[in-house]
Amino acid sequence: MTGQIPLCEVRGFNYSGSWGTSGLDLWQHHDNGLMAVEVARGKRYFPGWNTARWWLSHEAFQRDRERFLANFEAGVAIFAGHGIRVLPVLFNRWRDPVCDFGGVPLEHIVPGLGVFCPEGSFTRVEFAGGRSEFGANDVHALFGEYMAAVVGGHADDERILGWDLCNEPFLGRYLGDPDHPVRAAELQWLSWCRDVCRATGASQPITIGHAPIMAAIELTEPLMDFISFHPYYLPAAPAVADVQPGVDWFASLHPKASFEAFLDEIVALAERSGKELLASETCWGAFDDAERVELIRYTLGELCKRGIGFAAHALHHSLVADLHAPAFGPVGSPERLDFINADGSLRAGHEAFNEFAPAG
Repeated sequence: MTGQIPLCEVRGFNYSGSWGTSGLDLWQHHDNGLMAVEVARGKRYFPGWNTARWWLSHEAFQRDRERFLANFEAGVAIFAGHGIRVLPVLFNRWRDPVCDFGGVPLEHIVPGLGVFCPEGSFTRVEFAGGRSEFGANDVHALFGEYMAAVVGGHADDERILGWDLCNEPFLGRYLGDPDHPVRAAELQWLSWCRDVCRATGASQPITIGHAPIMAAIELTEPLMDFISFHPYYLPAAPAVADVQPGVDWFASLHPKASFEAFLDEIVALAERSGKELLASETCWGAFDDAERVELIRYTLGELCKRGIGFAAHALHHSLVADLHAPAFGPVGSPERLDFINADGSLRAGHEAFNEFAPAG
């Protein structure tokens, strides 16, 4: 595996293993053998699959860093064995009340909101012996040590396509207020994460996996080496009053004319900034297989028309939110987003992915 592929050629999937209900659960009970089966199964169904957006857990690193790092290395090797590069997701800020994945709470990144986040956090990125220069009782020492170990340990690894600092930050109305302290703190934290990754020696590009919110993408564009966003066409308008365009994540995703205009706006931003573009999460879900296939074909077709690479959400049945049938646990409004069933069979019609990701 040599050289990086242009992002316009990315044909990928997000991946969370089938055995866990959350990030911590997945990584505390990581199963390399089952992961190898699921990745091989995915490559068999989708031979053109070349990139995996793989969700990590800093909480599992905290509990047993050596085991976490060994499992991370083994997983990267599993993907590489099938010619698949990895875009690891370091942190998560999408929190789901139906079936929470886990991630970074505001108390850990808003100075003064929690006892372990004092004023002046996120200002130093020096490292000594792999440890960040923070106080011993500062929760952010964990963040720094985690990035130093994961990113620094793979700083020149050509199997890594890039580093996704955080999945879907700024999922709140505070984004629309330039003076809001939470918005300022979240931006400061993301800037600090970017600086720490660079201080550890990361040679790969760095990005942020944004929900489809223009205000958030524009706010953090200077932090990203390429623009990463999550275009989900919604088959029906959400039943929400007082929608704020540019701030609410669903505001531009229905009807089709609005979704296509949103894609054009993102393309224009990428052209102005001179940066590549990746749809690192896409394809809304449905319980009905035929309905889901229609969503896949339309969404991926619109992305390909614009030369946008993509990573569909998500490869395989999992117990995490919205990657399973209701018989396996709570499911939210996206319904089912998995492409492969719990028994290892392909969901009916989901080979449609291959129309947009030819083998070779």
